[in-house]
Amino acid sequence: MPEVQPVQATQRLVSLDAYRGAIMISLISVGFGFSAFAGHPYLDFLARHTEHVPWSGCVYWDLIQPAFMFMVGVAMPFAYARRVSLGESHGRIVWHAVRRAVNLFLITCIFSSIHAGHPTYNFVNVLPQIAFGYLMTFFVLHRSYWAQGVTAGIILAGYTAAWILYPGNGPEGAWAMGNVNMGSDFEYWLMGEYNPGYWVSLNAIPSTSQIIAGAMCGRLLAENRRPSEVMRILAFAAVTLIAAGWLLSYRIPIIKRILSASFALYSTGWAILFLLLFYWIIEVLNFRRWAFVFVVVGMNSITAYIIFQLFRGWIDNSILVFSRPLIEALGAYGHVVQAFLVLGAQWYVLYFFYKHKIFFKV
Repeated sequence: MPEVQPVQATQRLVSLDAYRGAIMISLISVGFGFSAFAGHPYLDFLARHTEHVPWSGCVYWDLIQPAFMFMVGVAMPFAYARRVSLGESHGRIVWHAVRRAVNLFLITCIFSSIHAGHPTYNFVNVLPQIAFGYLMTFFVLHRSYWAQGVTAGIILAGYTAAWILYPGNGPEGAWAMGNVNMGSDFEYWLMGEYNPGYWVSLNAIPSTSQIIAGAMCGRLLAENRRPSEVMRILAFAAVTLIAAGWLLSYRIPIIKRILSASFALYSTGWAILFLLLFYWIIEVLNFRRWAFVFVVVGMNSITAYIIFQLFRGWIDNSILVFSRPLIEALGAYGHVVQAFLVLGAQWYVLYFFYKHKIFFKV
């Protein structure tokens, strides 16, 4: 296997940009229109993997948010090192972290208000959950691997214990589907109503463990280690966490909507496995050209998310003016074609920004 120079903390990790772009493309394509294949005799599995499971279990679509959370953590050691190399003080870097977290929450408020038609806020969205976990992870960013791992474990153990011991749980137990649990009661107190999909804002607490895991992997990639050693550690971590989540699911179900401990472990394992795959192909084998389409999106991920949230519907309707006859003629396959047309339009906007070196940050 060809060797490469170890990644330095001040370098940009192309495999991370490609990984982030691939996950973002899955999101902004709305699952590539595969939901139209629901009930199809051969392609139904595509529909099942691009919709969240109703409660317990896990499919590809359930791994989208954990992957984002994880990648935020992976990028943190690189971002911190870059700011230090530019001469920024620790205090200024802390202020930047706080400001970034606030901006992420404000962006979500804008999205939620526009979609609702009146001013509102939302803590269930991925951005405020990233904001919370990002700040919490920042305070253990320079601790040892052991301290970071123990912190993540304590977060999951404490969250699980509180969920199980909560006196307001229904007769079917802490993990039953519905609104009779700690998360839903907190949601009602915070928002004045239950979330119709049983999503809870308290997810931000256990998802912090995923960002911490990402920060641990980011440090590993930034250290002066041989790529073969990095890959072995990532592979071991991925398999261990996937197995741990699966085994724990016999007592604590894998549930994304409340981010149970088993789901946190299981999904983080998959996130590490995805990172390993991109790292191996791009950084070790040095196969990079194929990743360009992903890098364009990954280097401007917040812009991609804004376009998706605010303009995707308008882009879809605009393209449909011209594509409707073909789309209707193709039936279920037409939905896939339309999804790729809309994805292509979004990608081209991001390519324009990439070509002109316009990158938006929060």
